[in-house]
Amino acid sequence: MNPQTDPNRRPEPLLTELEACEFLRIRPRQLYAWRKQGLIPFVRISRSVRYRRGELEAALDAMSVRGSAPKSADR
Repeated sequence: MNPQTDPNRRPEPLLTELEACEFLRIRPRQLYAWRKQGLIPFVRISRSVRYRRGELEAALDAMSVRGSAPKSADR
């Protein structure tokens, strides 16, 4: 069964800006910048801004840099 349509599924609690900063271990200014750049999804409820933990985790995964070992120069 799809978890999005499961009637017994509890909705994910929304995080405040401070809780999101604590979760991400960043300062509010950085969270604001990421939000303005469209890197972090958010929910606006009236004048309040809230975040879903799962979406924050997905955004971090999308920002992750996965490099490979540097190639040796051909001589």
